[in-house]
Amino acid sequence: MCSDAVRSPSWWSALRLTSAATLLALSSACGGHFVVRGTDLYQEGRYVEAAEVFEQTEQRLASSPDAERARFGLYRGATFLKLGDVPHAARWLGYSRSILSRDPRALSQRDAALLDSSLAAVGNVDDSAVPARKERSELATAPEPLSAEPATAQ
Repeated sequence: MCSDAVRSPSWWSALRLTSAATLLALSSACGGHFVVRGTDLYQEGRYVEAAEVFEQTEQRLASSPDAERARFGLYRGATFLKLGDVPHAARWLGYSRSILSRDPRALSQRDAALLDSSLAAVGNVDDSAVPARKERSELATAPEPLSAEPATAQ
């Protein structure tokens, strides 16, 4: 048997209101969680795991604000740098720098300093060493047309 309080319409209204408020809070708090998670892993020195988080969440960049996009690019680039992948590091650090040049408030002073030091560590990277961009990535470009001529064996 249920008590009268549980069967009361006002109790159900309060429960619905509380549930809706909880869902709203969770959805807004999780907006940039993918950036925070990857950043935390980077700062803990867990670079391979950070790289995996960034790779799996890259598609979220298209709907993210500049601050999250700049931070994502910074920490994804810094992660590649720690893993020794300079060409990919250069691409993502450049991505972050381009956002920062449009929106100087996109990164905190601490993150901007990390961007500067990471870019300095990358140095000048030969453009021919930069790998092709991933298909369907925010950074993707149109694929190169395939040659219609078959390769000839000599």
